[in-house]
Amino acid sequence: MDIVRYGREALGGGRVTVAAVVVGIFTNGAGPAGIRVDDRAGDLHATIRTTSYGVPHILAADYAGLGFGLGYAFTKDNICEIADRWVTVNGERSRYFGADTKVPFGHVPFTARPSNLSSDFFWKRVLDQDLVGRQLLLAPPLGPTLEVRELVRGYAAGYNRYLSDTGVDRLSDPRCRGAAWVRPITEKDVYLRALHWNMYLSSGELLDQYAAAAPRDKTNRSRPAPAERPQGDFGGPGSNMIALGKDATDNGRGMLFANPHWFWEGPERWYEAQLTIPGKLDVAGAAVLGTPVILFGHTKGVAWSHTLSTPQRYTVYQLKLADPAGTSYRFDGEVRKIEPRVVSVDVRRPDGTLEKRQHTFWETHFGPMIEETRFPWTATAGYAVRDVALTFRWLNQELAMNQAQSVEEIDRAGRTYMAIGWLNTIAADANGTAYYADRTATPNVTDQKLASCVSSAAGKRILATTKVAVMDGWRSACEWGTDPDAVAAGTFGPGTLPKLIRADYATNSNDSYWVNNLRQPLEGYPRILGEERTPRSLRTRVGLVKIERRLAGTDGEPGNRFSLDQLERITMNNRVLAGELWRDSVVSVCRRIPARAGSAGACAVLAAWDLSENLDSKGAVLWRRFYERLSPDWVPGNSLFAKAFDPADPMNTPSGLNTGNPRVIAALGEAIQDLVQSAIPLDAPLRAYQYVEKAGVRLAVPGGPPQPGQYNLVVGANGWVPGKGWPDINVGSSFIMWVQFTDAGPVGRSVTAYGQSNDPTSPHLKDQTILFGEGKSKKMLFTDAEIRSDPGLVLTELCGREDGSRLPGGCGERPNR
Repeated sequence: MDIVRYGREALGGGRVTVAAVVVGIFTNGAGPAGIRVDDRAGDLHATIRTTSYGVPHILAADYAGLGFGLGYAFTKDNICEIADRWVTVNGERSRYFGADTKVPFGHVPFTARPSNLSSDFFWKRVLDQDLVGRQLLLAPPLGPTLEVRELVRGYAAGYNRYLSDTGVDRLSDPRCRGAAWVRPITEKDVYLRALHWNMYLSSGELLDQYAAAAPRDKTNRSRPAPAERPQGDFGGPGSNMIALGKDATDNGRGMLFANPHWFWEGPERWYEAQLTIPGKLDVAGAAVLGTPVILFGHTKGVAWSHTLSTPQRYTVYQLKLADPAGTSYRFDGEVRKIEPRVVSVDVRRPDGTLEKRQHTFWETHFGPMIEETRFPWTATAGYAVRDVALTFRWLNQELAMNQAQSVEEIDRAGRTYMAIGWLNTIAADANGTAYYADRTATPNVTDQKLASCVSSAAGKRILATTKVAVMDGWRSACEWGTDPDAVAAGTFGPGTLPKLIRADYATNSNDSYWVNNLRQPLEGYPRILGEERTPRSLRTRVGLVKIERRLAGTDGEPGNRFSLDQLERITMNNRVLAGELWRDSVVSVCRRIPARAGSAGACAVLAAWDLSENLDSKGAVLWRRFYERLSPDWVPGNSLFAKAFDPADPMNTPSGLNTGNPRVIAALGEAIQDLVQSAIPLDAPLRAYQYVEKAGVRLAVPGGPPQPGQYNLVVGANGWVPGKGWPDINVGSSFIMWVQFTDAGPVGRSVTAYGQSNDPTSPHLKDQTILFGEGKSKKMLFTDAEIRSDPGLVLTELCGREDGSRLPGGCGERPNR
């Protein structure tokens, strides 16, 4: 068994089990945290019950079997997506795809598109440092629990079993059929993938900057432009979520809405599944490809979701260099060496042969050196990065949430592990409690430390504009602190981070924690966690508007509490807040514009527009183009507003349109001409101009970009294309879930906007995209009776060994029954 190669070697070789590894570490024979150590190695068994729309419900007697079934099921649907990720985390992109090609969109943070070579160098460093092996030797909470180890063991075996059954040359997906880069995996690959996910918005943004760093007497590959993470709202991934408590629902129990805005292509896609071990675990929701836990979903007693969290996960340390070569630095009066670490990767030449390329990372006690325009490596100064997210122990935290039955147990999972790298948590439970908390790993940098340790003029400017702390790296007083209740060194404890418990609601749409409930703003937290008393994005504001109007009974719906139908309808009605704020003023401006060829009727079109981006909303195309022309920088508090921001009224301010701003008339005229010159009718509905193509079929997609205040986020790969509108949607609403707790248990609905599979031959490539386009959802089947009664039920009995092979004689497998 290949659970932990490092454990086997430490014990002198030979076959070892999870138990042997743990006993080898904990010589008293007891596992971490008092967990009994059992020999869990052996045969793997799972039942996969696949229901309509291709959703697998995995039933197993243990965690290894559960991972086995999930690994097999997701591989069957998405092997080309995830096989590419295994290539990445093993530093082999240049070997198979060439060195200079950029890593595809959807594979890396939206702020960075590093070259394959930069990515490979980074991951070879991770492998060289043996980050996985070192963390596997740690006891929980810093190392994985036995349950996580078992899930990973089975998951890798399930992947390998599908690949063994099918063969690379016989894969149904032509995109990777017969590809040399599709191969069996090890458990190490799964941990590396989990590490990749957690550092997605930390070190994952800096791969080119790491590769560019070199002392002045060495050769720099390049000096890339800054890759700054945008603050507030943006056109890339994000999320919306709402938790409703007993005072906001029609039955006095909890209710949850989740909509992560995420990539439609590549290995970061969501995959819906249910995981069940009778008496131990029963959770339904969505996992990210390549990880064996549900990242957001519901159990019998609680539902939860995540959104992007605003704290920075890394800090930059400015060094005072101590020698002309720039390879040592001063720290507390001592001189320390910047140590070279050489890695090598295989690179494919144009003729298909391979060559070795080497790269030197330069290491400090903070972390590796980086270099870019903002952070030049000179004769006297250089910059290193310390990152808090280089861990896969977040799997512990998510699995504990998978087991939770209440808001308190969701919070306990966070307090115990504090490991998630970049995601807020919101939850609602059957008792009618709504919850928000930041339970992430966050650098312990207090406001006092920011004030005293960001001393350079450049550092102060960067902190003000990008929220990246550039701290003094020559004194220990500027090292990260550690709270008394912190789980890991250098981090804040749960007592320092924001938390909200309510009976009405909690919400978040990627702004900071400040007004996740208008009645209880969260204030007084360390600056590194996010901004307070600043303008919110229009997407955040429209989410608050939806909630507050419902509770006030002023949204045109009956009553003043949410039913499940109303929650679904209100969250997906595609209303545009900028239209509500500005449309009437824009119409008055329009009537003052001299008529141009083809522009007649534009004012009437806008006046009649329904303020929504539904597929048949006439005027939505014209309004969208106007807004894009008006504010390319998407600044929520700029001079376009007539009324300034008031921190006492963050939902409704800033407001009004500054019609005296010359950009208003100019943008409207430009938008009209864009449509005229593209031969697009001014009253064109969105249906023909916002779409995705799947297997040669064009599928219309409702919603729009977030900047105008659209809650249902969708964004095209190429933005506005004259004559076509916004084709090739590749980011936005993904796995959308609505859950209400009732006396009979949870009632859930969902739709995966891009479908369960990206295999062009799969029947589940576009079935849910059609649902999404029609504004519909499907029922989330949860109970045994619901699953058994599904008309599309397909049963697969699966058994095998941990290497992915079948058992001799089989085990009564009944595939596709």
